[in-house]
Amino acid sequence: MGVPEGEVLVRPRRAYSYSSAPQAYCVRSCDGRYFPITTSGNRSKSASCSSFCPAAETKVVYGSSIDDAVTEGGKSYSELPNAYRYRDELVKGCTCNGKNPTGLAQIKIEDDPTLRRGDIVASSSGLMIAGRGADRRGASLNLLPAPRSIRSHYRRVPIVAAQ
Repeated sequence: MGVPEGEVLVRPRRAYSYSSAPQAYCVRSCDGRYFPITTSGNRSKSASCSSFCPAAETKVVYGSSIDDAVTEGGKSYSELPNAYRYRDELVKGCTCNGKNPTGLAQIKIEDDPTLRRGDIVASSSGLMIAGRGADRRGASLNLLPAPRSIRSHYRRVPIVAAQ
């Protein structure tokens, strides 16, 4: 049955389920700072979120953008107590890595849940490619030197930051 002319059909907002969400965002509860997350293998989005931000309480929200993202319980990001707070202030003690408010926790490349076979990784010994042995189900990651064609393609990329 259609909607009569001149009337608008309003549907209640539904919470995204774990499997139907278009995008997942990890949100730091203390200041609302967020970043997109993905998973692979048997690791949940919640576990991935916690591993990138172990020094803070986190939540996962789902949506096509942060502005329409909701928790699994249906609460929108903007309704969270500290949504967007990071835009106005640095909250003392609010950190992912336990050191500063803007950095994520460092993880070993072998434990990176976002790395996929064929991804290019910059290492101290040059560009590497996640090899055929790359498996997120517990097998060790196999990084192989990038072929000369890839290295020469990226040879002229300027360095914009250094430690």
